[in-house]
Amino acid sequence: MALLPIHKYFLINDELKNIRYFDSTKNEGGIYEVLRVIDGVPLFLEDHLERFFHSSKLSGNALDFSIPEITDFLVSLIQKNKIFTGNILISCKKNLEAFFIKHVYPKDSLYEEGVVCGILKAERNNPNAKVLHTSVRHRADQILAEKKYYEVILLDHLGKITEGSRSNVFFVKGKEVITSPEGKVLLGITRQKTIQLARDLDFKVLEKEVSFTELKSFDAAFITGTSPKILPISKIDAFKFNPRNEVINQLIESYDKMISAYILQRKK
Repeated sequence: MALLPIHKYFLINDELKNIRYFDSTKNEGGIYEVLRVIDGVPLFLEDHLERFFHSSKLSGNALDFSIPEITDFLVSLIQKNKIFTGNILISCKKNLEAFFIKHVYPKDSLYEEGVVCGILKAERNNPNAKVLHTSVRHRADQILAEKKYYEVILLDHLGKITEGSRSNVFFVKGKEVITSPEGKVLLGITRQKTIQLARDLDFKVLEKEVSFTELKSFDAAFITGTSPKILPISKIDAFKFNPRNEVINQLIESYDKMISAYILQRKK
């Protein structure tokens, strides 16, 4: 299903247009980023645009605008719509496009109770490039709708856990934080920040492959992403985890402080 703009205006190349002129077919298969806007500030914008340009190189979707130009376009999009909280999709296949999309943020209770996740046996062809509407995403969306999972975790042909369909996944064992190697997954911005914070908190971070059969050995698990931020998992398939794990609690607290500091700095 195509992602459609909400609110009144969307960006196409260097122009802001009314959404009645939007064509949902133009960027199918193009690269994309989803940015979270809080208090009028696009969160970790520099990191998102750096990854956007990296995806451009990997996929061959050339960008005709610079990072400063795209930054100005996004600021104009926020101001023109007068919307200061939400998610923005930025994409490119032939044209640069950006617009606000519908968002769903987890309820506060889920950060205490954790979320239930399923398993999907699937692999992305080029996991480091963020591309719109892949077959894996379509299959994942079908399972999410049918089974009412919060997320599905991808399992490769070797039985290794890689990532979520729209998130990165981490596991906790004692004071160790474990996640898949960067070559196997999309390098999520929240993933990068989480690894940084875990090291700052003196947790040992291991980037290694995790087998499906190893899940029973972990104390806790969580996903990271633009909308969920750092969100505990209570269950993956038949494996249960402690959503109130102290390591996860410290990471959530530190991440929220990082967000607040970023917004404060950008609003000066």
